[in-house]
Amino acid sequence: MLVFALIIFQLIIFSLLIYILRKIILRNVVSATQHLEELNKDYQKKQNEIEEKMKETEKKAKLIIEQAKEEAEKLKAQIIQEAETQREQIINSARREAKEIIEQAEKTRQSLISEIEERIEKEAIDKAVDLIKDVLPADFKALVHNRWVEELVLEGFGEIRYLNIAEDVNEVTVISAFPLSEIQQKNITQKLKEILKREVKIQEKIDSEIVAGVIINLGSLVLDGSLKFKIKQSAQQIKDYGRTGKIE
Repeated sequence: MLVFALIIFQLIIFSLLIYILRKIILRNVVSATQHLEELNKDYQKKQNEIEEKMKETEKKAKLIIEQAKEEAEKLKAQIIQEAETQREQIINSARREAKEIIEQAEKTRQSLISEIEERIEKEAIDKAVDLIKDVLPADFKALVHNRWVEELVLEGFGEIRYLNIAEDVNEVTVISAFPLSEIQQKNITQKLKEILKREVKIQEKIDSEIVAGVIINLGSLVLDGSLKFKIKQSAQQIKDYGRTGKIE
């Protein structure tokens, strides 16, 4: 009987222990489950935050990429514009340089043409003078020479009155195509004395190349009354007439 009672007591104790253990285990399972649910919620929350941050990061990345593209397009357009500007500047500079080269070449050409024309004119005048000198009879040239000397004495010295002749000019060089006669020398000397109001001495030089007439040197002043000079004047008048249509 005692044994039976002991067995029953043990069963009761065992059942009680099982109940207690079950309660403890159930409580722990519930607590663990709640903890897992909390962890799951926290994880889900963090997952959502991460997804939101990812979305925000993607938006920022897209925005940065778009801005970078815009900046790249602007930079590209600026580089193209600057390159075009430089290209225009280089082209304009090349055009100016080419124009300057052409203008300089044209000036050089005109200068050469003018130089050649002047040389041709000089040689033509010299040839004309030589031809006249060779063709005209000596007595005719002498006649023209004497006539021009007389005209020079009568009318050719008038302009000297209005010019400043240095006070130290007391010697006058007369280049003559023919030797001056004593009367001609006397007349020229007297005329210069009246104009300059002082004594002058004539130094005569003969130069048949002037063909006829005389050239008078008064210091820096030159009075050219030679046939050679008149031919040059006529040639210049013809040249001016060809250029302007007027004879001066």
